[in-house]
Amino acid sequence: MCGRYVSPDQAAAERAWHLGRPNGGQLAPIFIPRYNVAPEQGTPERYVPIIRSGKDGVPKAVRAQWWLLPFWSKVARITYKTFNARVETVATSASFRDSFKRRRCLFPVAGWYEWQQLPNGKQPWYIHSADGEVSMLAGLWDRWEKDGQVIESCSIVIGAGNEMVSTFHDRMPFVLTPDRYEPWLDKGLTDPADVMKLLQPVPDDALGCHRVSDRVNSSRNESSELNRPIDSGTVDS
Repeated sequence: MCGRYVSPDQAAAERAWHLGRPNGGQLAPIFIPRYNVAPEQGTPERYVPIIRSGKDGVPKAVRAQWWLLPFWSKVARITYKTFNARVETVATSASFRDSFKRRRCLFPVAGWYEWQQLPNGKQPWYIHSADGEVSMLAGLWDRWEKDGQVIESCSIVIGAGNEMVSTFHDRMPFVLTPDRYEPWLDKGLTDPADVMKLLQPVPDDALGCHRVSDRVNSSRNESSELNRPIDSGTVDS
């Protein structure tokens, strides 16, 4: 799963978005560094920045609740977890299948956290791009409306961990390569089989990882110290 991540600053998000895209337009100035982003419902000030296609088909950055609320839900808060969408069921699940076909987005992240189960407890790890740049994670979004209330929400698509990550955790988000940003956002691409082809495991050498302090376990902790290594980062199996 992916339940915590680090949000980049505006300059880093812009740089990642414009990679190979000189006329990609400007992203809205909504990116601020956060070092322990957690999914939650009903807190607009904690919404996360995502990139999606607007009504005109032009990609733009917006804020959304990181806990997908399906458009058909009768209530504004749901008890089951939808901040991640499993690739094995994303095309068929009632919560995600429509978004998978028509409402996809990108999550710009500096990196994310996963927890390794050890005999004496859980050890958090920080995973990031090998070059230190922003990664774009495959995501979904939805729009819920009722009695004048509107909630736009999102979810990260996850699959099996690659060889490196699977040594300490079995799941990870899909990191998209730059050539797949626009196809992923393309509203005209609606065949689930074609969409699924865009979701490929990221090569091991594209990522780096290291152990971090268990202070990241509490989402109330927010500091640039949280994603710093606490040792050499050797992977335990």
